Amino acid sequence: MQVQEVVSFLQQTPPFDDLAAHVLQHLSQDLTVLYLASGEELQPEPQLLLVRSGLFALHTEQHRITHLQSGDFYGYQLLLTGLADPDTIRCEEDGLVYFLPAESFDKLRHQYKNFDLFFQRLFSRRLHLYQSSQQQSTSTLKVADLVTRRKVSIDCSNTVQQAATLMTEQRVSCVLIEKDEKLVGILTDRDLRSRVLAKNLPASTTVSEVMTKTPQSIEIDRFAFEAIQQMSQHNVHHLPVEEQGKAVGVLTTTDLIRSQQEHPVYLISHIHRQHKAEGLNAITPHINQLAMQLADQQIPSYEVSSVLTSIMDALAQSWLHIAEKELGPAPCVYSWLVFGSQARRDMLPSADQDNALLLEKEPTGAVADYFSALADIVCNGLASSGQALCEGHIMASTPELRLSLKGWSGRFAKWLNTPDPQALLNSSIFFDMRLIHGSKGLFNVLQEDVLARCKNNELFLFHLAKNATERQPPLGFFKHFLLEQDGRQRKGLDLKKRGISLISDLVRVYALSAGIHAVNTRERLAMLQQQGVLTQRQQQNLQGAFDVLAHLRWQLQAQDIQRGRHLSNLLDPAQLNLLQRHQLKDAFAVISDEQQILRQRFCREL
Repeated sequence: MQVQEVVSFLQQTPPFDDLAAHVLQHLSQDLTVLYLASGEELQPEPQLLLVRSGLFALHTEQHRITHLQSGDFYGYQLLLTGLADPDTIRCEEDGLVYFLPAESFDKLRHQYKNFDLFFQRLFSRRLHLYQSSQQQSTSTLKVADLVTRRKVSIDCSNTVQQAATLMTEQRVSCVLIEKDEKLVGILTDRDLRSRVLAKNLPASTTVSEVMTKTPQSIEIDRFAFEAIQQMSQHNVHHLPVEEQGKAVGVLTTTDLIRSQQEHPVYLISHIHRQHKAEGLNAITPHINQLAMQLADQQIPSYEVSSVLTSIMDALAQSWLHIAEKELGPAPCVYSWLVFGSQARRDMLPSADQDNALLLEKEPTGAVADYFSALADIVCNGLASSGQALCEGHIMASTPELRLSLKGWSGRFAKWLNTPDPQALLNSSIFFDMRLIHGSKGLFNVLQEDVLARCKNNELFLFHLAKNATERQPPLGFFKHFLLEQDGRQRKGLDLKKRGISLISDLVRVYALSAGIHAVNTRERLAMLQQQGVLTQRQQQNLQGAFDVLAHLRWQLQAQDIQRGRHLSNLLDPAQLNLLQRHQLKDAFAVISDEQQILRQRFCREL
């Protein structure tokens, strides 16, 4: 055995690549090498098998076949737990395998934490991103990082005199109003000036008469940029912070400014301060700059998606304000809805528009003309601000997507009651919807109606599940990646259509069958596990697979932005290290397994 040749291979194979050269030199002496010809079989023993070359089929007792190729491992389950299935390994292409004795494997696990962590995670298939000794930066602020857990509150029956005295004593600019320990209002120093002193009200006036009732609030575990978004959108300077439904403090604009003036998410505040089209048209370079900053800081993909979604929400809200200012007050109550990735809050820079209008009145006459003009201003405005027009015309500028409550209910009823497979495939995006502006009450009525129709609708769920499982992840029979090409001569794995979207599709089926209101994939998975629809193992595997795919897709698009290239979802697997390829194959395997479970649960003959 050529020792240097073995060392060179190990230096390119995670987690051995994290070990020093002299450790690998010593380790190579513990390895044994076996050459196998096609057709030969191996019976697993308590040792770690590492494939150097060739192709091997792993046959399980459950008649499942998994393929092992260069860089793949087998035997760690037995070494970690002492338990293993009676598998058989059959060589399908001539190759070499290395064997590491159990004693050497255990010694490495005890000496090197990352080595042990790698195999623990590989065994658990939780698919979390493996980190070397160099820690990643996750500098995105959360509300908990900024707010002081200090609640100054008063009962709603107290007077403004008592409230002012308390605020002076505690040296705060607002006081929370509670009833039976539940937040019912807020009173600020500005309220005391404008609602009490300016109107010459007596000091005996109760705070319930002048407070802001049912104020905006935010949960303590939310991100700081979400607080900025909320405060900017509703023009408030004090935001009560809650934990498990109870107020624990107040976040103020001063807290946010003091925290970090240069924090990139202040772009959201900047957007809300723009009242003319010219200001919003100049936003695109700022968004690209922000994306590059987030990439440089190695912010996790789910946080990046939340930031970018909040920016696009803010843009739509600002364009709607500009449209209303130009056209005058709306002739009826309306709701601006978003679908797809924006609704799920998992946008990346390449995401286009998916939006619609829900109207209180039927879109005829003057009502139709007004909302047609409004939709054109907003959709074209968003395009000028960097959010591309939808090639499939899923936009409010399309007349068929400006409907009354009755119209939308009728459209969903048609999809649900007589689900044509192709029509349902085209319409599945509408079942992930979220309100970002307008009437919440109108939106809630539609959402409740849709969820009630979906739950226990076996025919609809049958077709939805069938559509969700027709596209397969890009793994061939021998576990080779199946590449495809786009119109720009780029070749690779489509991480969106053949990965992330497949997970979103199958999770959507479960969520609609259970009547879950959440549309974010991570939130849906958590709720499905809590309700017992998915096992903890399923939830962890799907969450892990989603995170791996989203992370790789974000890395890919960040590179495109830095290089000034067209944003793509096609990943060339040759750019990945062996660990990333392990993770990617495992993520695709999870999708295949879960698609099979979904078919068994929903696609039996009706």
